[in-house]
Amino acid sequence: MSFNYGKTLKNGVALGVLAGLISGCTNSGDLMNSLNSLNSLTGLNSDTKKFDTAYLQQTIYPGKTTKSQITQMFGAPSTEALNSTSTSNESNWTYDKQDEGLNRYMKLANKYVSDETRLKLYDTSAQLAKVQKVANDVSSATSTKTSQGQAQGSVLTIYFVDDVVKYYRVY
Repeated sequence: MSFNYGKTLKNGVALGVLAGLISGCTNSGDLMNSLNSLNSLTGLNSDTKKFDTAYLQQTIYPGKTTKSQITQMFGAPSTEALNSTSTSNESNWTYDKQDEGLNRYMKLANKYVSDETRLKLYDTSAQLAKVQKVANDVSSATSTKTSQGQAQGSVLTIYFVDDVVKYYRVY
């Protein structure tokens, strides 16, 4: 097996899996199941709870919730920062919706594929964004709310003092 054949096979398998996910979203007989499948693929499902202020008020308690509890609820943050001028070990974690769902997998896939396949992945991502806009329009026209409608922001920053939540912001 030549190097090019193996590379082509790997790229073909990656595109096949992505195409299967997309076709699974579009071929479902039930419109709401299709919207929910698309939302889970694009990260607009349970992962977005962390951007919903009502959910955060019920789960994060300043002065009580710890970093390990936040990690259990939301996973690793997109970025971490340590306040080096603080005497009380202050830090903050940021979760960005841009780094959730399909975007996370696209960034990972782009590390391992050829330039040609990378362009195909970007094209597929653009098509998914168009489909998501249509799904949002259908959802608003039929007066059904998806989990995306509950999200209040796209960035969550949690501020800690000595590994305990001091406060958080959603914007």
